[in-house]
Order: sequence, then C-alpha cells, then structure tokens
Amino acid sequence: MSIPFGFSPQGNDNNNELAAMFEQMGRMLRQPDQASNASVNWESARDTSRQTLSGLGDPGVTPDQSARVSAAAELAQSWLEEVTHLPAADVAVTATTRTHWLESTFHAWRAIVEPVADGVANAMSGSMPTQDELANIELPEELLAGLPEEIATQMREMLASPEMSSMLAPLMNMAKSMGATLFGNQFGQALGEISADVLCMSDVGIPLTDNAESALIFHNIENLCEGLSVSFDDVLLYVALREGAHQRLFAHTTWLRSQILAAVSDYARGVQIDTGRIQAAVAEIDPANLDNVQDIFGSDVFEPTLTAEQESALERLELLLALIEGWVTTVVSAACVNRLPSSVALEETFRRRRATGGPAEKLFAGLVGLQIRPRRLREAATLWNELTEQRGIDERDALWSHPDLLPTTADIDNPEGFVAGQTHDLMAELHEAMETPGPDEGELPCQDSSS
Repeated sequence: MSIPFGFSPQGNDNNNELAAMFEQMGRMLRQPDQASNASVNWESARDTSRQTLSGLGDPGVTPDQSARVSAAAELAQSWLEEVTHLPAADVAVTATTRTHWLESTFHAWRAIVEPVADGVANAMSGSMPTQDELANIELPEELLAGLPEEIATQMREMLASPEMSSMLAPLMNMAKSMGATLFGNQFGQALGEISADVLCMSDVGIPLTDNAESALIFHNIENLCEGLSVSFDDVLLYVALREGAHQRLFAHTTWLRSQILAAVSDYARGVQIDTGRIQAAVAEIDPANLDNVQDIFGSDVFEPTLTAEQESALERLELLLALIEGWVTTVVSAACVNRLPSSVALEETFRRRRATGGPAEKLFAGLVGLQIRPRRLREAATLWNELTEQRGIDERDALWSHPDLLPTTADIDNPEGFVAGQTHDLMAELHEAMETPGPDEGELPCQDSSS
C-alpha cells in the first residue's frame, strides 16, 4: 500500500503489516467520529510510530553513558565559543532514548505534516462526486439491459430516489476516514523508523521542540560507529559539536520554524491530483491478480503534479535547509581544526549520510517530494566559508538576524560575488529589514528570477 509522497511500509512481513493495517481500520470503524474531520488520524500515527520503534528496540541510558554525553557536550561548547558568537542555549545536553525523541518531536511533526495532508485530502475530495451528483448517477443502459426488466426498473428508481445520496454520503465519509488512517499509519511507520537513525535532537536540521531541548541519542550514535575507523569518543564529540551549533542557531533565529512551515504550507496549497491518471489505473486493475493491484497502487499514480508555485516553495525550503546545514558544517569544521584529527573523515561520513538519505532527506522526500541535492549543501558550506574568511565571524553570523539578510539561491550559485558584494553597512541594512513586516508575515529571501 502506498500513499502520496512516498511513505510506505519498509518491513518484510507483509502479513503482519496487513494485519496491523486492518486492526487500525477496525478500530476506526468502531469509533467512526475519531478521524472523520481530519486528514490524518494522529492517534493511529502515534500508535504506529510506537509499534514500529518497539519492533526496532530502544535500549535505555545508563549513568555512565549520561556522564560521557555531558562531558562531550561541555567540551564541544567550549570549542564552539571560539568559532561563533551566537550564544549557547541555556539548557543542559543530556543522553536520551529513541522513544524520548519520538515523543518530544511528535507535536512539531504534526504541524509540518498536517498542511500537506490537508492539501492532498482537499485535492482528492475535489475529485469526488457531490451530493447532487450522487443523486443523479445513471447506470449505463447496456449494463441494465442484461438484467431482468423488473430489477432494472427497481435500480433506476432507486438511483433516482432522494434517499440514494443519503445512503452514499456515509460511504464517502468512511472513505475519508480510511484515507486519514492510512496516512497516519504510514507516516507513523516512517517516523518510527527514523527515530532509530537520528543522532540528536537537531539531526533533522530544523527546530523540533518548543523548549530548545538538547540531547544525544546514545544508542544510535553507537550504531553509527559500526564500520567506522574512528573511535566512539571522537564520534560522540563530533555529534555534540553539531548539536551545539544547531541549538545556538535555533535559539538565535526564532523565526526558522515559521519560515519552514510557510514553505511547506505554500507547497500544500497547490497540491493537485491527476484524477484522470487514477481512473486509467483503476481501469487496468485485474481483481484476480493481486500483484497487478499492488503494482498499480504502489506506483506514482497518486503523485501530485507540481505547479510553478509549488516548485518555488520547494526551492525556498531546499535553500533554507542548505543554509542551515552549510553554516553548521562550517562552524563545526572550524571548531575541530588542530583539535580533532578525525573530523575530516567524520565530515565526509556525514556528507555521505545525507547524500544517501539521512533523517532530513527521508522525511522531506516522503512529505513533499523534496530531494535535497548534495551539491546544494556543498555550495552553501562554501559560501559560509568564504564569508568567514573574507568578512569575519561577526558579519557572517549577523546574516541570521533577519530572513531578508540571508543569501539567496543566486548567491549560493555565486558565493564569490556575494562575498565581494558585502561592502555595505550590514547593521544599517539590518535595521531597515527590522522595520519591514516580521518573518511570520513574509517569505524567505526573494529568489532571482533566473534561478
């Protein structure tokens, strides 16, 4: 079973997956009002994420592991003080579990996912027949001709009766509820699987908690070390540096989450479903061939068609994610110089991890079809490096004071030109930007029309 945007079960036991899905459906049908007004059944999403994580396992945290995380975080913060002037968040860095990450970020994921799910639901419902259309359904005469005249007459009268639409309306509501449950199940499974990959609270690259919580998922870091020719202590320190850099940036740029949500919402408003493609696929279904059915509904038949506005929203989202990752990479690399010899290998490990689909890539690819290009991440890091060398730490970090000051897509394409153009009075531009509508009301930096 597959839904728009690529969330789909990854396990191998199809019987167990089907059993779990039908159990969720049965629960929904026993409580029909539970998800009827929502595009996502969030109770199903939470239950499925917990069940998925339970199957993967979640070792607890020992006092010794907590002490090692605290020591690594303390050292990381002292190194970061020298390479960024953004202050550290006033929170303790702790060792935590997969379950804690899942529970503490669930609310943020709901805010990110819901606009897209609503967009899909609205697009699908827009293709469904209205109450008046249901009342005017007519069966093909060639179909009725094969029935006894008495039965054909009764069917014509039944379809013409006012009770017909009232009979079909509950079925339409049930279909909507089933869609909400399926979306919840599949998103919950994706989130449960990702909880076994994330290394820290900020590993996805966006702020996911309201209280600026900072923590490392100890067991996942242990798993990352398998196959690496780098000591666990070095990996732990490197992850602590990345977590510390992210949290400093998130604490300073309180508008980041609203900008990300704005880009996702802009994408969601333009969701369109090609109903003609769905009808053509349904016509090809062979009920006697289950593989045929699975192939059709597992294909891109439900994939939305992108509009120009949606492509612009995805470009803004990719830009912001690349700027965040590029800045963190630049700051952490500077902190490690002459201190952590393995940092070069670890930076390459993290680059490959993102290129092959890290937590951020999996979530945004599944949610809005955004493929974050590794080249874009490298270009963003190059721009921040150039700024650091040519303009200094203060001016580099001051660009995060307001979204209108951030580099644009065109700037990332031409980092040397952007850095060379930073000859104006940055603080004067900052004051001017602060007089414009706040970040919640605006967009990300304007994009060059040629980008």
